[in-house]
Amino acid sequence: MTRHPNDKTPVPNNDDKNDVESGAHAEIEGAIDAVCCELGLDHRSDERRRRVAHGVVSTWRSGRRLPLNLVSAGFDAVGV
Repeated sequence: MTRHPNDKTPVPNNDDKNDVESGAHAEIEGAIDAVCCELGLDHRSDERRRRVAHGVVSTWRSGRRLPLNLVSAGFDAVGV
């Protein structure tokens, strides 16, 4: 995922968990997993799962961090 050069918000990912607020990584992964489970996607890396993850992370970075916002963003990212 690319970032704007001026964006200083930490991006949650598996390589950089220390930059994520305590508990945020688990919330983000939970939202991604919930959306993918509902859509019948497994844990393989596929384009739809990446789009779900991008939508969830983008929403988290924008400050909308309630679970419902994260899940909704995941569904929106794949057009559901």
